[in-house]
Amino acid sequence: MMADIAANEYLEYGTHEDAMYGTKLDTIRRIHTEGKMAILDVEPQALKILRTAEFTPYVVFIAAPSLQNIADYDGSLERLAKESDMLRQMYGHFFDLTIVNNDISETIATLESAIERVHTTPQWVPVSWLY
Repeated sequence: MMADIAANEYLEYGTHEDAMYGTKLDTIRRIHTEGKMAILDVEPQALKILRTAEFTPYVVFIAAPSLQNIADYDGSLERLAKESDMLRQMYGHFFDLTIVNNDISETIATLESAIERVHTTPQWVPVSWLY
């Protein structure tokens, strides 16, 4: 795995409890070659690698819920909201769709609808991806 990392063959990688893990770019390519859609949950830094003509991603950001109607006893939701806002500010230009997760059923329905739309409707892409 270390040789593959050195050869930039991973979209992202890391360690957890002394075990290494990662997402290989060739795995994403294979999924696309099979005519399937790769659904990835990635760190924001990976968007810079994915946002190319080769991968033509549709990036959905699921934002933290509004704090107005939710009890936040330990402050964890406030931290989540601040992190969500920071991610939106820093990486929002990569997002094709932002869904605010105020209601899980609504969020899932919106996400399913977006996936169906992307799969069946032609999408705009940057001109630089074509030439």
